[in-house]
Amino acid sequence: MSAISDDAIRNIFVELQAKYISSQQQVNTVKAQIQNKQRERKMAELTRQELDTLDSNTHTYKPVGKMFIQSPLSEMKKEYVKGIEKADEQIQQLEKSQKYWERSAAEAQGNLKDLLNGPRSM
Repeated sequence: MSAISDDAIRNIFVELQAKYISSQQQVNTVKAQIQNKQRERKMAELTRQELDTLDSNTHTYKPVGKMFIQSPLSEMKKEYVKGIEKADEQIQQLEKSQKYWERSAAEAQGNLKDLLNGPRSM
């Protein structure tokens, strides 16, 4: 007779399985967010590079909703540099989150293996 009932083992298994699936879904969500931020960063970087090629007297326009407002070239460059920096920070945070969820999924997977195969040898 085992110390833990079959129902308790079944409940633990279901909880671990749910945690693993949830963690994997979070990993996939975070990966998609990282890709989006990388794409945003790349677009900002390419735009900034194009602005660098313009003459300092060139009229530039910033999109605001459905219209465009004239904006000094130097301000436009600063905005895109800030956008790149912000995207870099957000990517770093998302990568930390991805690592957390990957560890969580690996832990749940290990616990599931322990439950199914017995404890792992160390």
